[in-house]
Amino acid sequence: MTQSTQLHIEIPDGFHTLGLEGDDAYREDCVQEMADLVWSEGTDLQRDTMAAVYGEMAGTFADDGAFYAGVCFVGMDDDRVSTASVVARLDDADAADADIVAAGLAEALSHTTTEVSVTRVPAGPCVVSFHGSQWVPSEGAEPLGIARVDAQIPVPSRSQLLTLSLSTPSLTELPVYVNMLRLIAETVTVVDAGPPSGSGAEVGTSRHSVADEMRSTFG
Repeated sequence: MTQSTQLHIEIPDGFHTLGLEGDDAYREDCVQEMADLVWSEGTDLQRDTMAAVYGEMAGTFADDGAFYAGVCFVGMDDDRVSTASVVARLDDADAADADIVAAGLAEALSHTTTEVSVTRVPAGPCVVSFHGSQWVPSEGAEPLGIARVDAQIPVPSRSQLLTLSLSTPSLTELPVYVNMLRLIAETVTVVDAGPPSGSGAEVGTSRHSVADEMRSTFG
């Protein structure tokens, strides 16, 4: 029996999945659950509109090759809601030595962003890069700054590159979210599994809580 190389990733408790790891029905249920959470005291129209937004978001992530996408919401003491998303995907990569792959990736990224570093996690070398963009929610509205941090881990045994992307408009909490991405990257494990199936990636929920991390940082 042919064995495959399985990836296992732990996502902190508090991130709500958009259902990419299941079938279409599961994804629809997850998206509706997200909309009901965001507009728990809203109208049916508001919930349906939000479900459409998250459904489109989930579809975009899936089309980009993601096998997991999750969103968190944390109430802050100043009545803001801090939010972030985590997306995980696998892309084809050179099966060469992981350190060589990481060095080449870091070199390529250095030409498009000024903040790139190579660190190590239990699964091997990890290339961390920072990116910024702006989103204009509607004509005439103030642009919203979006920060994205990518942690990319070569998986030579699969000839693939694992990319963990964390995006947030909550720039005040960015250092906390960056630390969460580091913790997620440190949970990545590569093991021999059974016959190949799906993406070959398993996503679990860790005991680490987004809300607890916020409280420990901001009091």
